[in-house]
Amino acid sequence: MKTKIDYFDYDTLLQPTDWRFAAVVVGLCKYFDYFGIDYKVLYDVEEKPDNYIHGFDGIIYKSEDITEEKYLEFAENYFEKYMTHKNILNILESQEFSEEQIKLVNDLVKSKTVLKGLLGKTKFDGTNKDIFISTIEENRAEIIKNIFKNGNNLYKNYCNERLIFTEDNSTCRLRGYNVDKDRKTSNLGFCFSKESFESNDILEFDFIPFAFSNSDMRETYFVNNNFSVKSLTQTNYAFSNQLSSTENKDDKNKLMLVLQNSKDYISYDVEIISKSQDKAYYETFFVRLERLKKLRELSGKSLNFVKKIDDDYWFNLEKEVYMRCLNNVLLDDVILMMLKFYFDDNAVKGYIKSRTDMLIDINVSWKGNDIMDEIKSAKSCGFLTSKKLIEMKSSNKINSYKQKIISALCAHDYDRAKEIILSLSAYVGMEFSFFYTFLENAEENKDLAFAFASALIEVSSKNN
Repeated sequence: MKTKIDYFDYDTLLQPTDWRFAAVVVGLCKYFDYFGIDYKVLYDVEEKPDNYIHGFDGIIYKSEDITEEKYLEFAENYFEKYMTHKNILNILESQEFSEEQIKLVNDLVKSKTVLKGLLGKTKFDGTNKDIFISTIEENRAEIIKNIFKNGNNLYKNYCNERLIFTEDNSTCRLRGYNVDKDRKTSNLGFCFSKESFESNDILEFDFIPFAFSNSDMRETYFVNNNFSVKSLTQTNYAFSNQLSSTENKDDKNKLMLVLQNSKDYISYDVEIISKSQDKAYYETFFVRLERLKKLRELSGKSLNFVKKIDDDYWFNLEKEVYMRCLNNVLLDDVILMMLKFYFDDNAVKGYIKSRTDMLIDINVSWKGNDIMDEIKSAKSCGFLTSKKLIEMKSSNKINSYKQKIISALCAHDYDRAKEIILSLSAYVGMEFSFFYTFLENAEENKDLAFAFASALIEVSSKNN
């Protein structure tokens, strides 16, 4: 929350009472530190302002220190690699230019509407760099503002670009919070009364883009551990750095891998805010320490498996497991999918089986069921049954029984699953010791049937 105060030479207190204000705190701290502007941290001062909210840290600053000129300079520096005019100026530092450099300058000018409007009629030929340099310098603020506010991974991703550095707005400038005032708004308020609709917006929300991680990712994140200003700034700094150093993963997988290795700076329940360029709103999820510990236990487990389901969806095993772990969702449906993938054309059956077996072990540990001995027995029974069917010259029945069990489990028809397993036991003349536990409570102990079905695989009788 932003509060006007009379505190020595300072007139503004901003406290991280919700994620928006927490993100502003992080962005403002970066801004103040960049310019060396003096500000105070609430928890660090002995004498507190009269009207501060107890239980929240905050920053105390002078509102006059926030100017559009400084804001644009800060944006240019912070997002330097996306500032096209800076790339042009860097090229123009040379005394001589190759044809590739000349073409690149002209292409860069065409890539931004603001630059095209200022320089589009002048083609760079290698001898007129002074015109380009002077035009950019004379219009630098306008160029920065246009590039920054219209960048899909910059300001536009987080806020309504038409409201940059404005005040006294009737609705919040943030994506998903903003309302088009020119459209009907009666449905916003209680009992369809727009007078009952309340919204708050402050100029400082323009600093939220600087709080989120890694603008080169399509989905960026902010960790709202608002215990203190120090924890906010340090956690998000470390979080962003780890995301940057995690390569060859999509954004969600990067997030999961970073959370796995975050024990040095996240040791409690935290809220994480995400903003995707593909969505016009923010998303939030709560990471509980208990689930974070489970996620960290997955570190080192090989869950690499990706399969194209259709043009719009790729099944990513690692991502599916990680997201279910954080959301406290069991792996039953993922295990069933892997069991069905076994029958796909060109499936690497041994690879799929090993991943499925690992999922079953993880699932049992998450459930807290003390049936690991029975799981081992189910796997052993499945393997020995497969060998026996091969010896009986009935190897074709391995996949037949496997499919029947999986189909019954997918339909949650546990009575049918029991019948099939009993029938198979009678056919091969073997007693399945795990079956009695499955019989007692089939739904609770379905992992036993998962393990048995996974172990039904065409193997050589020499294997063990």
